[in-house]
Amino acid sequence: MRVMAQMGMVMNLDKCIGCHTCSVTCKQAWTNRAGMEYVWFNNVETRPGQGYPRTYEDQDKWQGGWVLDRKGRLRLRAGGGRVKKLVNIFSNPKLPSIQDYYEPWTYDYENLTTAPAGEHIPVAAPRSLLTGEPMKVTWSSNWDDDLGGSPEIVPGDPILSQVSEEVKLQLEQTFMFYLPRICEHCLNPSCAASCPLGRHLQALRGRHRAG
Repeated sequence: MRVMAQMGMVMNLDKCIGCHTCSVTCKQAWTNRAGMEYVWFNNVETRPGQGYPRTYEDQDKWQGGWVLDRKGRLRLRAGGGRVKKLVNIFSNPKLPSIQDYYEPWTYDYENLTTAPAGEHIPVAAPRSLLTGEPMKVTWSSNWDDDLGGSPEIVPGDPILSQVSEEVKLQLEQTFMFYLPRICEHCLNPSCAASCPLGRHLQALRGRHRAG
């Protein structure tokens, strides 16, 4: 195979404002079919926070990555022998659920636009894209936004759970930042073109010839 181009991205975390323009544009530009509500490959999250999917960095829970055994050899954290690996090859029990991502929803715009004149202003209540039923939104991507370090978020942060209480108490005096998690496999990145901060998300292309 002759490699014609290679691309990488550089994200300046000092400039990202967490606006999600890169995420929204990517999903809209390249996924215009049914099922777009499940596109989770592009995301901007706030740190500190539980992340997205929720607590994805908790390797003790999800059994991801590698560890050193007693003999100093590199082993899968999930462990197990050949039989366990064969049983889980098509169905991994250690995967985030729809609740760890979020149940996709839309809004009841018809109720908002067709409601008759009355004493109260009509609302567009959220409706599940899975069942079509009214729902209460309790979690979604970037749910931690602007809550980094708050009492609601800190207890569930798998990274901060390993930090001393003294450090946690100082979080309110520190700053938070946005962490863009981007796929980086697109040769024509709409995220880099749409970023309102211009050079925050810069695409780097290089031409390579097959040897």
